[in-house]
Amino acid sequence: MTNIRVDSVDWTERAVSMRLPFQFGAVVMRETGEAHCHVNAVIDGHQVEGRSAQLMVPRWFDKRSALSADETIDELRESVRAACSAANGMTGPVAAIARDLRTDVAARMPADTPRLAAGFGPALVEMALIDAVCRSAEVPFWRAVRADIFGLARHLPADLDAIALTESFRRVAPPDRVRLRHTVGFDAPLTAEEIGDDAPRDGLPVALDQVIDTYGIRAFKIKLKGDPDADLARLRAIAPVIAAQISRAKGPCVTFDANEQYASDSFAAFWEGLRRMQELTQMRDALRFVEQPFDRSDALSGPVPGTITAPLVIDESDDHDDAFAEALTLGWSGTSIKSCKGVLRGLLNRARADVAGAMLSGEDLTCQPGLGWQQDTAMASACGVVDVERNGHHFAGGMQGAPENEVALRIATHDDIYTRVGGRPALRIVEGEIAIGSLDTPGFGGA
Repeated sequence: MTNIRVDSVDWTERAVSMRLPFQFGAVVMRETGEAHCHVNAVIDGHQVEGRSAQLMVPRWFDKRSALSADETIDELRESVRAACSAANGMTGPVAAIARDLRTDVAARMPADTPRLAAGFGPALVEMALIDAVCRSAEVPFWRAVRADIFGLARHLPADLDAIALTESFRRVAPPDRVRLRHTVGFDAPLTAEEIGDDAPRDGLPVALDQVIDTYGIRAFKIKLKGDPDADLARLRAIAPVIAAQISRAKGPCVTFDANEQYASDSFAAFWEGLRRMQELTQMRDALRFVEQPFDRSDALSGPVPGTITAPLVIDESDDHDDAFAEALTLGWSGTSIKSCKGVLRGLLNRARADVAGAMLSGEDLTCQPGLGWQQDTAMASACGVVDVERNGHHFAGGMQGAPENEVALRIATHDDIYTRVGGRPALRIVEGEIAIGSLDTPGFGGA
């Protein structure tokens, strides 16, 4: 366990325009900002720096209809400001600082702020502190997890013991490769013939069939709308486009994401329709889980209805450190991990999943390539997820807002991860996978 003293924390923002509109639930994202955090700290008498980055996605952390998309981004900015201010002068292991920081920021934010939104700033600062500790110890993130230099064993929730945590961390492996799971938006073009005249002409794929041909993608995350008839019709349109890739995949390779849009009775109707439709048999057999069909406000208010036999994982409901433990007692099958919800929470949830035999899904909330992508991928690798939703390269484009010297340095340092397409940085995707061995270097998320 490594103790740290936080001397200063600051942050900047980079503008990000979406290459393609990204639709999730009732939201269509066309532009946003990426928050970058910089920490100066003292560890063992030495000055050390740490950095982190996260995309500020509108109307996901806070979906209240009374707020505009811009207002939800302002809320995330306020969470970052509050976290940077509160972190100054804090001391102790990262796990203790992160816990206190969440409590402090929640108290500073308006009382009706959703916990996901209030926790965004603390998660960003936590990531920079993790980076600082890894750099001070001169170890990559996965080795830091194995050694628990963040002090998680000293700050365990009631449902976990130190032995279970240690056994889970012992199984953390060095980063090697990550399999991508491509997001298929509800209105995204499925074939080249469906591409509109306003699509980008940048040498990168747009339609689903082009994505498959270009990258060899073999895993898919399909967005649902909360209407059984419309969702089943959409699945019937998607099924023939991905049929060959499903056949080539090893094991279940399809997930659904409902983004809180279903009531339990309508979801039961959707599931029954999926079960009955012969043309969806292959897709149903390849389905690993359905992500967060029910609203976060009541998803964990009672057991999963017995009429629903689909494997369900929480996402938006994972808004506090004990959420996954609660979900497991209610019949949920797993949880998603995202660095924007807290890296240390993800590690605790890995241990919970190991104990319970539950699932962890890797979801990225549109991380664009760059520091944020590298850190989120390093976390997902350490948590041992099967595949990871990586769609920032498709919807956002590469390293927007980064100066050219940073772009050049990242491509040179992580040439297994990045390449250039038309002069712009892009992910180096081969047969649906990316080699990530270059993340095995001191720090959190590579050099």
